[in-house]
Amino acid sequence: MVPLYALQRFDLHNWGRDKEFLPVQVEGKRCHEFKIKDEKLGEVDLLLHTSHDERVTHYGLQGRATNVVPITSKTLTKKYGIFQDGMVVKIFWGEASRTSEPDILKKVKEIAEAHDTVKYPIPQLLWHHQFTNLTSAVQEALGVPGPTTGGRVLYILVFSKLLPITKLQGKELFDVWHQCISCHLTLWKEGVYHRDVSPGNLMWYWKDGKQIGVLNDYDLSSLADDSGPRGNERTGTVPAMALDLLIEEGQRGEVKHLYRHDVESFMWCFAWISLRYKSGVLLPRRLRPLDEWATLGAVACGKKKYVFQGRLTASAPSESDIDGVTWDFLVDCFLVLKRDADERYYYYLRLKRSLSSGEGQQSNTQEPDPDAFLSKFTSLEGWAKLSKPE
Repeated sequence: MVPLYALQRFDLHNWGRDKEFLPVQVEGKRCHEFKIKDEKLGEVDLLLHTSHDERVTHYGLQGRATNVVPITSKTLTKKYGIFQDGMVVKIFWGEASRTSEPDILKKVKEIAEAHDTVKYPIPQLLWHHQFTNLTSAVQEALGVPGPTTGGRVLYILVFSKLLPITKLQGKELFDVWHQCISCHLTLWKEGVYHRDVSPGNLMWYWKDGKQIGVLNDYDLSSLADDSGPRGNERTGTVPAMALDLLIEEGQRGEVKHLYRHDVESFMWCFAWISLRYKSGVLLPRRLRPLDEWATLGAVACGKKKYVFQGRLTASAPSESDIDGVTWDFLVDCFLVLKRDADERYYYYLRLKRSLSSGEGQQSNTQEPDPDAFLSKFTSLEGWAKLSKPE
């Protein structure tokens, strides 16, 4: 009763609301104002349109609790000019022990200067700020051993606004999706591992009359030369994760995250968007499949996806917006994934029989050559058809 009595008397600051975010009213709508001194820009002003219809919120007592909100800023507009679609701010609690997203994006920008496949398909980070208050301070104050373990720190990142890939269909969808895959491949070979390919992280924007695909959201990414967490942590968006990572061993961190897992995620993303959206609009609940994937636990979702993969039909569902070429391509992609999984399963089964000390070893530690693995999909007839300009 004593903790409940104390919690009842908390004000917003006691609950964790930062006092630097001031609530204001703009044209009758609730917003939040944030101002801070910056060494290079002087005072940076951000007006967060927290009541905007396009805001994306994820509240919770654990995890990153990522929020993306449209903003306006006199300082950043003066520096960069006016963006066609405006700007957004991403606010999240990142793991203090993990390489920060701004540092990873700095590496990505360096790679973009040398590779055309990365030159445009990356987010434009305009400004960022890292707060100094760690969540581990609570553990430290309570005398909990290892207070920095699992500690998180609040980040603010400002980007030019991007458009969701779910607005696209047919060849437009394939073209943007393809650009994201090409960008991802180059980054992986250069030592930047995205590891969270999902529909929400595949975006695009207009440039010179062309739709440019963008691989977005690097706060779960890692670098090849990282000394921090990387490789086996449970990262990703469940409906888009590879089947290997959704089994119990994968959820315990016993399955190393490899390039082929991200490629498989790209395939699940393409299916998810194609089956659930029509002309860029989310289908009514009674007509769209796969809803439960987003609500089930990882292992249960993996079982559903396994059944889905094994029961694909020759023709697309009637309520979907998928043409025959796209559906045939999707079916062929999942056949490739199934054959690859079967080959690995029987290979390691034979290997385990021949090794007396095979217990406890990861079953997928051998990383396939990225180009060779991706070629299993790019060589498909459907890939060639969808790649042809109209």
